[in-house]
Amino acid sequence: MEPIHRRWDLETDILVAGCGYAGAAAAIFAHDAGARVLLLEKMPNPGGLSILAGGFAVICEDPKAAFTYLKHSCGERTGDGVLRAFAEGLMWLPDFYRDLVKLNGAEIIEKHQKGATYRFPGYETFGEIYISAIPNFKGFAWGRGMRGGARLFKVLYDNLNARNIHVNCESPVTRLLTGDAGEVIGVEARQNNKSLSIKVKRGVILATGGFEYDEDFKNQFVQAKPLYALYRGNTADGIRMAQQVGAKLWHMWHLHAGYGFKYDEFPIAFRTMISGTRKRDQIMPWILLDKRGRRFMNEYPPAIQDTGIRGLEYFDADIQDYPRIPCYLIFDHTGLGLGQMGFCPINDPEVSYAWSEDNSAEVERGWIKRAETIFELSKILGLNADAVQESVNRWNDMCAKGQDADFGRLPGTMTSIKEPPFYGMQAWPIVTNTQGGPEHNAQQQVLNVDGKPIPRLYALGELGSLFGHLYLEAGNISECFIGARIAAEHAWAQGPW
Repeated sequence: MEPIHRRWDLETDILVAGCGYAGAAAAIFAHDAGARVLLLEKMPNPGGLSILAGGFAVICEDPKAAFTYLKHSCGERTGDGVLRAFAEGLMWLPDFYRDLVKLNGAEIIEKHQKGATYRFPGYETFGEIYISAIPNFKGFAWGRGMRGGARLFKVLYDNLNARNIHVNCESPVTRLLTGDAGEVIGVEARQNNKSLSIKVKRGVILATGGFEYDEDFKNQFVQAKPLYALYRGNTADGIRMAQQVGAKLWHMWHLHAGYGFKYDEFPIAFRTMISGTRKRDQIMPWILLDKRGRRFMNEYPPAIQDTGIRGLEYFDADIQDYPRIPCYLIFDHTGLGLGQMGFCPINDPEVSYAWSEDNSAEVERGWIKRAETIFELSKILGLNADAVQESVNRWNDMCAKGQDADFGRLPGTMTSIKEPPFYGMQAWPIVTNTQGGPEHNAQQQVLNVDGKPIPRLYALGELGSLFGHLYLEAGNISECFIGARIAAEHAWAQGPW
């Protein structure tokens, strides 16, 4: 325990660690409640993984129906109070957006009753909200987001600036400080190569992201090996700090993850262009084969980034290996022409790459292997040619019949692999974000191993997400904002220690 009587370098009411969607929103809500706010970010630039997101947030019309759906999709791994607070928050989220965009004239698209990914009871209530355009905004100088992710962060960033909330970058929080009663009373942080002790009078809000770029955590909590990530900043910092003060963990196994590409030239992974909720008539030009040359899964599950990884995680004890890591995308000349295969959303000053629209640059680099026959392609990929040919022939036969008799892929997504030249790519497990971390209650308070709140400590967003079994598409962004409001207002209401 840290003694209360100590020398402090700084003092604030509420400290927010991490400046993605959750951290930025928490700082805004805390400021608007009347608090002095200190916002710290460890990376050279703000935005975190958030800036790479699609930018869609889920909303709902009926919180009771939303709660019913979430009870099913979370698989009894999340408490009712947490799910109800989230469901009720989905109702006020559009008003939050409308308040934010008053500042810079951003345009909002709002759709109601679009429906959720899975047909659990209550799925019809869900819709989505999205920032579609911002006048004169062409992206951040420090990173290339995908679609609306950067636009949504721009709206938050402008609101931070309007409130004179400064984002202190390259300022990692390194340790939580507790008083004699076990409550969190401050933090240690680093700034300009100096250690700071910061007194926090009302609450510390951790919004530091997950553990997808931390090898030790992945080794302990993830079955698939190796597992590659999109963003280097999420290295389990908040999880470790919360554990040091007794936090209980949850949902550590649940990954928002699929399959994609990784190349030695870059420290971060590439995603396939097909993402989000499955579209019934969106053609996916490839099939996936394992190391034996056999097809092993439905390549296009309902949420490819959420459960797409699960088919790859199988470990064969007889061969002491993962026979599906890596696996191989196989497609033909027609498939190549359907559009770019991958892309790399970037928030990293040391990485820059734009995938070519026709995939020609990637063929030239050797990332996409090319051959005139399936037999030749198999040899290039190091696969059994007879097995690959058999797998392709069976796939083409099922395409002709309009039914995937093996794994139930939707007919509208299927296309044959017949037109030479033929192409192949190695694919690996790729995590968009982890869902596990410190468990929290409906007030976003971090719970200790006995299930009791750790006073004045809160966790948001990817740092211990509420999603415990199946992800609600666009739900993580909504969770960032809803949790931010709950935590900021609860921390402010605590009064100073």
